[in-house]
Amino acid sequence: MRKRELSPLAQLYVVSVAGLAVLAALVLWRAGHQAGSPIALLLVVAAGAISHAFPLEGRNHEAYHATLPFVIVAAALFTTPELAVFIILIHLAEQLRAHRRWYIQVFNTTGYFLAAALAGVMYRVAIHQLGTPVIGQMEAALTAGCTFVILNRVLVAGVLWLARGLSPARSGLFRPELLAVDLIIIWVSAPILALIAVAGPVAVLVTAGPLFLVRPALAFLLETGGAPRRRAAVARVRR
Repeated sequence: MRKRELSPLAQLYVVSVAGLAVLAALVLWRAGHQAGSPIALLLVVAAGAISHAFPLEGRNHEAYHATLPFVIVAAALFTTPELAVFIILIHLAEQLRAHRRWYIQVFNTTGYFLAAALAGVMYRVAIHQLGTPVIGQMEAALTAGCTFVILNRVLVAGVLWLARGLSPARSGLFRPELLAVDLIIIWVSAPILALIAVAGPVAVLVTAGPLFLVRPALAFLLETGGAPRRRAAVARVRR
């Protein structure tokens, strides 16, 4: 996607994802819900922007972030305009470092918003069914997290297939070990939301510590996952 322009079909896909994101924003905005704490908004945006600005890139140019818990917190607590601002700002922070092509960031931003919006809906549905005790909030957070991970990867798999000719299997997006890493990262959102309800927005700072360990662990997984393929490619060349 970085070295060639998008095909017409890929362009249509990107525009369709952006259109769905705008439609979701309008529908959810009209539904509305109570605004979150301004302090929580500031802390989550700051933490999300910092973590999103330092992605790890996979072998097929897909990016992996430690931002997922903050996305789930934003989807659960923020209004639709606040969620949109959060998604835009974390991608602006990434763009300042990564300098991706504009259509890549349009897709990334709108795809993230679409997945986060649906995750927020699933969180509120789960809370309605489970109630608001600590366990209910944690289960609702995990429901929202799984929703975000699955939808976001499906969207990315679609654009990689249309833009780079990579099937979902070849893209590596659904490798069990990388899905497991995302689910482990998502787990952090559960205690964050539970502690925010008890201790207030400062809980974001207290519970985000484990995310500092995610980057080296994920870098190791990406490196070890690519090593066998590189050795196989070298072997084929030598033959």
